[in-house]
Amino acid sequence: MAGTPVWSARIRAERKERKWDVHATARRLREAAGDDKHDLPSHADLVRSIRRWESGKIAVMSERYRLLYCVIFHLDEDTLFASDAASTASAPPMTTETEPELGKITSLRQADRQVGGGHLYATVMDYLRTAIAPRLFSGPDGAQLFTTAAAFTEMAGWMAHDAGNDVLAGQHFGRALDFAGLGSDRHLEAHVLGSISHITLHLGRAGEAVTHAERGVAILTRARTPAPALHARLLARAASGLAAQQDSTRSARLLIRAEDMLGQRPQITPSPWTAPYDEATLALDTARCLLRCGRPTDSQHHARRFLNIRAASRTRSRALGQLTLASALLQQNQLDEACVLITEAVDNTRSLSSLVVTRHLTELRAQLQAHQGHRGAADCLGVLQEAHRERCWLYQ
Repeated sequence: MAGTPVWSARIRAERKERKWDVHATARRLREAAGDDKHDLPSHADLVRSIRRWESGKIAVMSERYRLLYCVIFHLDEDTLFASDAASTASAPPMTTETEPELGKITSLRQADRQVGGGHLYATVMDYLRTAIAPRLFSGPDGAQLFTTAAAFTEMAGWMAHDAGNDVLAGQHFGRALDFAGLGSDRHLEAHVLGSISHITLHLGRAGEAVTHAERGVAILTRARTPAPALHARLLARAASGLAAQQDSTRSARLLIRAEDMLGQRPQITPSPWTAPYDEATLALDTARCLLRCGRPTDSQHHARRFLNIRAASRTRSRALGQLTLASALLQQNQLDEACVLITEAVDNTRSLSSLVVTRHLTELRAQLQAHQGHRGAADCLGVLQEAHRERCWLYQ
């Protein structure tokens, strides 16, 4: 077929040479992902993607899957993917121009999960200034480059948030929304509104947080390009805003809708510029909503579910789950397990630059003050005090 990338035929030939069917290939891709396999789609959805890749119906494979294919075939990336320039000439401009940026943003997301935004913010800002900004109004890339700028600017916002500057994060998110509006990626535009909802809630404006999330849902609806995981993320963001307003009934309804939405199979491939939203993240969002609504027992259940799913390599994410569970346990006077979780989270995040985690530790320190007579709580307070001394200088 015209415009079919060379790599489509190549990966199909490599698979057939090994006598693998598409199901065996999907299993091997999942195994190659290691601890991050939970972030991949379901087996059925992955099989569907493999068939679309091999048929040439998808013009660009993301850097993450390219690397996984290199692992399972024991071939380097140049051998599998390098000679596609001629075959992609008739594809949309984004297929060749933005592929390096897609790979870079994927790598930065993976690093951010392990070391925290405080370490990476300067790197992202430098890339925006030197590699993207000079091309915005002088190159031939058009709308796609605005989409690229939106994705990296939104990432800068999350890293500013992780480094403790929520006002700056909000400014980045607002600029990302402007860029996304000039681009042609409605999924990314809705995704950025979810991020604005998140930071607005952190700044204490719960009603606005709900409104921004609802705007994102409206964009997906108008665009008629279903993206179930993104839709679920926006519903969870609206639920968080409602929980902060103590509207537990409406919050619970939206969380149920989010779970139903996440179970739907996507009819199209979602934008590669949006970050994934999965079952584990929804479990943690649900646990936090329930905690805000004064339901620590139910919150505990979802926080445990999150920790059972989330990979150990996701340092910051797992720490936030441990601290959410610890908070729910403290509200039920289950001090021993709570202190163990807090101590583990402190130990596991010593090299993490994340004020978001540090703030959670500070909140738990305040909760523990009421239990100073308990020996375990007293020891844990000592751990928290030392952690505060070690980390607070990073955010001056």
